[in-house]
Amino acid sequence: MELLSLLSGGIDSPVAAYLMIKKGMKVDFLHFVQNSTDKVKRIVKKLGESSYWKNNFENKPRLFLVPHLKVVELVHEVCPKPKLTCVYCKVIMLKTAEQLSNEIAAKAIVTGDSLGQVASQTIPNLFVEDRAVKIPVLRPLIGLDKVEIVRIAREADTYGLSILPSEPCRAVPKKPATAVKPEEIDLTIDVSEILENIEEIEY
Repeated sequence: MELLSLLSGGIDSPVAAYLMIKKGMKVDFLHFVQNSTDKVKRIVKKLGESSYWKNNFENKPRLFLVPHLKVVELVHEVCPKPKLTCVYCKVIMLKTAEQLSNEIAAKAIVTGDSLGQVASQTIPNLFVEDRAVKIPVLRPLIGLDKVEIVRIAREADTYGLSILPSEPCRAVPKKPATAVKPEEIDLTIDVSEILENIEEIEY
């Protein structure tokens, strides 16, 4: 089965993808670029070199990129309150991933969400975010703590790459909402302009 993984470049999302690859799933990647792409290229290359991948697939994983700035611009356009920024951002990313999944025949989206780690990963917010898409969203790390995630990252050999410096998101508000209600979020957002900026790259 083919899946599409949202790849942030942090510790969690490569581990989530690794666990799906370990299950025999073919995983491609979507990354929202803030600056350099070198780090995520190296992470995807590392995952494609794992024995679990090589034992099942001949081709290497595909990596798709889209400017994160396009997401931020759309969030500023549609988000009515600063505290809702993180949830709107996640909704837009999931809707973009859903559309790309339809194009590449992926059957589900994979994320590195771990319950309660950040504002967009509380139970109420995850519930709202899931309502934005019709495709399944898989969260293999949902019940793991950071110690467990780091252990698996070391097993996957992605930990050293994941902790390399990267620019944090500058759109995060000072007080993000942690218990958003469905009626607070517009789930009909048009992400077509973001889709126009997606490109598959070599690494």
